[in-house]
Amino acid sequence: MIIDANSADNGSKWTVEEMILLYNLKKADKSFPEIVEIMRTSQGRRDYTANSLQKKWSQTEWNVVLSEFEKQQFDALETKDKDIERDKIIEDTLSTQDRLVKRELARTDIIIKGIKSSIYRLPKPKSSSLAYSPSTKKTYTDEHIGLVLSDLHIGAAHTLEETGGLGEFNLEIFKRRLDNLKNSILKIRDRHSLMYNIPELHIFCLGDIVAGMEDAGAWSASYLDMDIYDQMVEGWSCLRDFIATMTKAFPKVSFYGIYGNHGRVAKKTQKIYANWDKITYDFLKVALKEYETINWEIPKAWFIQKDILGHNFYLTHGDGIRGQMGIPHYGVQRAEMQVVGMMEDKPDYFILGHFHSPAEMQTNSGRIIMNGSFMGGDLYSIRQLRRCDVPEQKMFGIHKKHGVTWTYNIQLDAED
Repeated sequence: MIIDANSADNGSKWTVEEMILLYNLKKADKSFPEIVEIMRTSQGRRDYTANSLQKKWSQTEWNVVLSEFEKQQFDALETKDKDIERDKIIEDTLSTQDRLVKRELARTDIIIKGIKSSIYRLPKPKSSSLAYSPSTKKTYTDEHIGLVLSDLHIGAAHTLEETGGLGEFNLEIFKRRLDNLKNSILKIRDRHSLMYNIPELHIFCLGDIVAGMEDAGAWSASYLDMDIYDQMVEGWSCLRDFIATMTKAFPKVSFYGIYGNHGRVAKKTQKIYANWDKITYDFLKVALKEYETINWEIPKAWFIQKDILGHNFYLTHGDGIRGQMGIPHYGVQRAEMQVVGMMEDKPDYFILGHFHSPAEMQTNSGRIIMNGSFMGGDLYSIRQLRRCDVPEQKMFGIHKKHGVTWTYNIQLDAED
């Protein structure tokens, strides 16, 4: 601490130590010249003189200095006591925690020993209860296969340069992916046919076969590289070859054709089934009319409900379900609930496309199955929704007793 006492030595302030030393020396009957020598030796803070010391002595209110010194000494002692008390509390706390840890370790050790002792005292299981007898059954109940085919978007095009390297799509990529899908289906069919008979393939074709017309939607020339007629021709010709191949692997093929929103012929039409997807299906049916093992259902409605092995499948494209900035899972579940409440025969499976992202959701009434797309990430999904899904299509088994059993998400860019 510094005591503010005026002096003749350049107005500098004396420390408590200087003041107390001066006081003690003076009380010891030292003369000012003697005090000068002692303070120069012990302090050396300034140029002490007998006159300056005498003036300091006479002008200082010593009762104030002594009182301040005593307070300082008391505060220092109190601080020291507090530090000692704090250290003691910390030491006691650590000691208590150490005792608690040791006690818990002892308890844990007792519990472990008790469990081990109990296990050792358990009767040994009979060897017969551990035996495994493999089933001699070589075949199982027939199963059908369901393929969800949607969102082909034939005629859409975007480059890696346009998407910053995140995705590309064109007619050749579509054809390669369709060929990969065909090969994957046949391999999965061969694998499952080793266990049971597969008499029928159900193709749930849920729309957006074509990418659409520039003046019939929000898609423009930046999204398309083919006119609508060529899109339709490529669509039915590619699907014709695909389905014809499936007839070689499955005794029966059932095709269900639902139109999507990209195929509409205008923004506002009098009939909603005036749609290029439906035209594609009609051409496809004519092109395969000689294949008697194909069953066709191409409705004018935007949905089909079909009973397959005792299970009701509700099929729709999904564009009537509204959402904001992504996949409206809540909106899809709400739509499924509304459909269940509206239909006399309650659907067990609600199957849709449109959102380009495969998903499955269990509901109170059944299951929702959402399909992927052939495009993967496109200009709209990457820029607006910040989504770049892998191009996928869904395939699953249908059992008379168990409904939908196994499920595959077939990645269309994966080649064996």
